[in-house]
Amino acid sequence: MNLLAAARRPSASLRSLARASSKRPGPSLHQRYASSAPAPRRTRRRLLYTLGGIGVASAAVVTVDNLYYQQSLGRTGRAFFYGALIALDYKINFNPNNVDHIEALHERVAQRLHYVCTKNGGGFIKLGQSLAIQAAVLPKPYREAFATIFDAAPQIPYEDVVRVFKKEFGVDPEDAFEVFERKAIASASIAQVHKAKLKETGEWVAVKVQKPAIPVQIEWDLFSYRSLLYVYEKLFDIPCYFIADYVTDNIRKETDFANEARNAEKTRAFVLAEPSLRDKVIVPRVIPKWTSKRVMTAEFFEGSKLTDKVKLAEWNIPAKEAMDIALNTFSAMIFSWGWVHCDPHPGNVLVRRDPLHPSRPQIILLDHGLYIPLPEKFRHEYSLLWRSLFAMDTQTVEEIAKAWGFGNSDMFASATLLRPTRLKRNKPEKKEDDQPSAMDRFEQERSVKVLFKTMLQNEQLIPREIIFITRCMRMMQANNQALGSPSNRINILAHWAVTGLANNPQTKTPHLASLRSLVFTPEALMGWVRRSLQVWMFRLTVFLIDFTFLLTKIRQWFVQDQGFEEMLQKQLTGMARDELGIELDEDAFSG
Repeated sequence: MNLLAAARRPSASLRSLARASSKRPGPSLHQRYASSAPAPRRTRRRLLYTLGGIGVASAAVVTVDNLYYQQSLGRTGRAFFYGALIALDYKINFNPNNVDHIEALHERVAQRLHYVCTKNGGGFIKLGQSLAIQAAVLPKPYREAFATIFDAAPQIPYEDVVRVFKKEFGVDPEDAFEVFERKAIASASIAQVHKAKLKETGEWVAVKVQKPAIPVQIEWDLFSYRSLLYVYEKLFDIPCYFIADYVTDNIRKETDFANEARNAEKTRAFVLAEPSLRDKVIVPRVIPKWTSKRVMTAEFFEGSKLTDKVKLAEWNIPAKEAMDIALNTFSAMIFSWGWVHCDPHPGNVLVRRDPLHPSRPQIILLDHGLYIPLPEKFRHEYSLLWRSLFAMDTQTVEEIAKAWGFGNSDMFASATLLRPTRLKRNKPEKKEDDQPSAMDRFEQERSVKVLFKTMLQNEQLIPREIIFITRCMRMMQANNQALGSPSNRINILAHWAVTGLANNPQTKTPHLASLRSLVFTPEALMGWVRRSLQVWMFRLTVFLIDFTFLLTKIRQWFVQDQGFEEMLQKQLTGMARDELGIELDEDAFSG
């Protein structure tokens, strides 16, 4: 019994251990795992160090960017960020399951592009202007977003103007000229213009000063442009990178004002040598003494925009006369001189009253930075293309289209004339759907990619000059339309195309003896008949267009209807919709 009780009774050491343990509570979960987690204070310290390091690094990058790269790093980063965001948005959301939200997708993308172009400025403004020019083949939100992209750019401070001028000539502009107005009279994406008076002659001149950031920024801008074109071509399988080298080379030349001065003098010589234009067109004479790579000085002329209908009416100048001079000038450039001004927006084509004949207009050509020289072979083929389109010479048109790497000859012809042109007799049946569904619109937009790839059948053969010629043609069409379509643009171009072929024929006329020896052969006779028919067909086509233009003007006078360009626009829009399934925005053609 005593042994059993002793066994049940714990020993003194066990009792003391139990008492000690009962006084100390067991460790909590936090205490058990505290050794594996840092102290809260240490975590906060590390977080602060990390954020501080990021802040210091960001400040250093921004400082270096501002001091040495003219904010080019930030601008490039912004371009790549939004470029990636746009690509991702289209890749994810442009699909058949999201057809009801495609319009919202286009609107988001258009707003992002507009933000990048206007925020970055410089070369990005020119990118935005290119998008605005081609708005007709883009969804409507793009036209709305870029409607104001041609407005004047912000001016740089006068101190920056002085810095650039002194770096070029070693003298303050106010010391170089008798008068130098500090406030610019015009400001564009890469330069601004100040009015000044020469000390030697007292002549008023326009001094174009490049914005100080442009030499650094333009290379980064062109790098961004090329990179995004390359990525988009690979990502969306759209042939677009083939134009990168040609476009960037010409934009780079546009920032060299010494090159612009040479362009202006060359154009001035062409104008003075053309009897029909020498008294109607003014190219301001360059002042070499105050012209360099970043500054250009030329004669100053007062004038208003070509499309300023109010000013033309105030001067009692018919809009048709002013527009005819402008169209004849640019037609001569393309078809006769092979030397094309590729930026004829209204701010670069001014009109004034002829001092000797105040009721007659004169055109003033400005901004000679972007010119395209046309190789003789291309100039001849382009002139031949226009003549053949009017002579209904389908075989020649299709041969040129094929030689230039274009697959769809109808669209190629329509894009050339900027009017609906059908080379083949068979016309596809018109769909009776009154209102296309969301899915129809999605399929139409997706078909643009297929059409684009079909049209650009061989991108290596496509003459790069066609890019800027199309830009020039489109701008002149918009100018004409902005004035109410007073001029028969197409016939003016066609007549200059024939003149260009006659003045600079690539194939010599056969000697009379050779002609006599061939005239009795069946082949020679058929050739003569074919050429004669083409000449008469050309004349008939020109007559019919003139007659249609006259009827349109009569209707416009009596019922205030739309003009000739608007009529062509509607026909071109209908052709694209009925034959190609593409919905062009009719308002996008407006000037």
